[in-house]
Amino acid sequence: MNSNHIFNSIRFKRTSSGFTLIEVMIALSIFAVMAAAISRTASQNTDTTLYLEEKTLASFVAENRLNKLILSGFPAVTQTKDSEEMADREWHITTKVEETQLAGFRRIEIQVAKSIDKENPLVSLTGFMGKD
Repeated sequence: MNSNHIFNSIRFKRTSSGFTLIEVMIALSIFAVMAAAISRTASQNTDTTLYLEEKTLASFVAENRLNKLILSGFPAVTQTKDSEEMADREWHITTKVEETQLAGFRRIEIQVAKSIDKENPLVSLTGFMGKD
């Protein structure tokens, strides 16, 4: 065997050890699509968490208002709109006290919304109170 034959066989057996431009572009495209999907999911999770935090705080405000009414005694039939601060946020509260079909009972409905969006309550809480 001569040396040219050995050199040619070695040369043909060698394989390239890098990626082609097409392979790199496909890999980058797949990465970009996955990164966008992960980013979108993370953003949706953040939005959901913030919304649930607001609903939880609004329910605390509504429960506090109902408990204040219960502790203050048998309420008169009224409808009030006011605001209250809790957790460094301003909440708009609508309280409606109505007669029921049962004598000596009141229906109390409390709606809590963000002060910047008073028309769309986050929470609506209904309770009943009887006269002693």
